[in-house]
Amino acid sequence: MADECSTTLKWHGSMEIGLRLSNLIPDGFEYELTEEDGFAILIVNVSANDLEALRKSVDDLLTIFSDQDQ
Repeated sequence: MADECSTTLKWHGSMEIGLRLSNLIPDGFEYELTEEDGFAILIVNVSANDLEALRKSVDDLLTIFSDQDQ
């Protein structure tokens, strides 16, 4: 049985930025963009076989998103 590590990134803000962020998510990641009380909520599920790979995936996503949340 293989180990699996996972985490969830959750962001909320304007729908305009939420759409921009969701369009940047690379293939292979599960995500959901919804709207609640006038705010967009983006949830990205990240999983990997080990903690180092999980950390790298999360770091890569945060790097991709870093210039967009303004």
